[in-house]
Amino acid sequence: MTTQTSHQKVAILGGGISGLVSAYRLLQQGVGATILEASDALGGLGGTFEYKGAVMEQFYHVMLNSDAPLLALLEELDLASSIHWKETGMGFQYEDAFYPFNTPLDLLRFGALTVPERIRTAVGAAYITKFVKDGAALDGVTAADWLTKIFGVSVFQKLWLPLLTSKFGDRYPTVPAYWFWSRLTREKGGAKEVKGYVEGGYRAIAEALAEKITAMGGTILLNTAVEGLQETASGVRVNANGGWEDFSAAVSTLPMPLLQRIARGTLQTAVPQANLTYQGVVNVVLLLKQRLQPYYWNAIVKDGFPFQGLVETTQVVPLEQTNGRHLVYLMNYCHKDSNEFHRGDHDWEFQAKKALKALYPEFDQSLVEEIKVFRAPYVEPVWPVNYLAARPACRIGQGNVYLATTAQAYPRVNAWNTMVEIASETVAAILADLAQRPAVAPAASELVNA
Repeated sequence: MTTQTSHQKVAILGGGISGLVSAYRLLQQGVGATILEASDALGGLGGTFEYKGAVMEQFYHVMLNSDAPLLALLEELDLASSIHWKETGMGFQYEDAFYPFNTPLDLLRFGALTVPERIRTAVGAAYITKFVKDGAALDGVTAADWLTKIFGVSVFQKLWLPLLTSKFGDRYPTVPAYWFWSRLTREKGGAKEVKGYVEGGYRAIAEALAEKITAMGGTILLNTAVEGLQETASGVRVNANGGWEDFSAAVSTLPMPLLQRIARGTLQTAVPQANLTYQGVVNVVLLLKQRLQPYYWNAIVKDGFPFQGLVETTQVVPLEQTNGRHLVYLMNYCHKDSNEFHRGDHDWEFQAKKALKALYPEFDQSLVEEIKVFRAPYVEPVWPVNYLAARPACRIGQGNVYLATTAQAYPRVNAWNTMVEIASETVAAILADLAQRPAVAPAASELVNA
């Protein structure tokens, strides 16, 4: 195992998956790394909660068998053998009717559309997933316009518009067709839908990375919010917990508005996409005593319904991991400043029980053992058209601040697999740049008062 040998040291802002992978890859090449994480836990959106001895995910996560970068990382971490794979399916709740939504025959039986609409939808879906091999030309076209052209106005209004608004709200008109194409071909590009889960969840991945990082001489600082970031002639200075430290470079995994907020000096005006809008999420987790539905994921289009989707992760997650409890996630994607985001937990708990009753009138409410509510303010950027040209590079200008953020994911799906890939790309750029200049020892080994 490679250990830290270089005088060069890189600050990693954020201890989510991209921060952990950035530190791990740097240390493998002998470059020092220090992770500064504002919260008391690693993993970012891969956070967990404990309930009666079982560790469960705050937000639902799943991997696909096509997630090559993530799977390769798990192989390195000796976690590949602990992945549970399972073929899954999707349901579609349209108003008061429920439909399976997995095969061409399911589509032909989809009663929310007329027979001609079903045929056109089948042909359009086949065209997107089988014949559009490169979606780059769709970057300058909105998803709404593209889908309307392929499927027609009626199908778009009934099927695709509710799904777009459920994800992006009233900001959906800006979303490029390139994003939609990328998402659809990832999820439905194969003949079968197979999903995987690592024993111990994403927490196990974060813990395995943290163990590797510390073993190689890296530093992990929790409860350490970065309050200032400034470039110097030979690197960067980072202010955290009231003190400054010098580093050779920094990798920011923060949402772009948060990075701009802590940037100082010339860096403040150099941060790209500083005003990028992000969508947040309210996630209501229900712990049930029995299975709720036959599918992993249900899309929901129902007037007045407060959630846009329902995921039963224990369709994939072994019940041994949850001590026999079935996990159901109800999601409401909304902006962090919206009324929905700030609605109280008790209100969301009531809405969740009401939602189950609306979807499954025969469901016994006494089977709900516990309800948890979690929020995340920065889940995914609301992509504007022509974003490809404006997508941030992994390095800000010619300076010493690098990026490994969701703002770089487009058009790739915003998932851990993508962030593992982005972090590795960023580290490769850092190593190439550091090789072009002499190593400069940091001015101090610990945070010191400025």
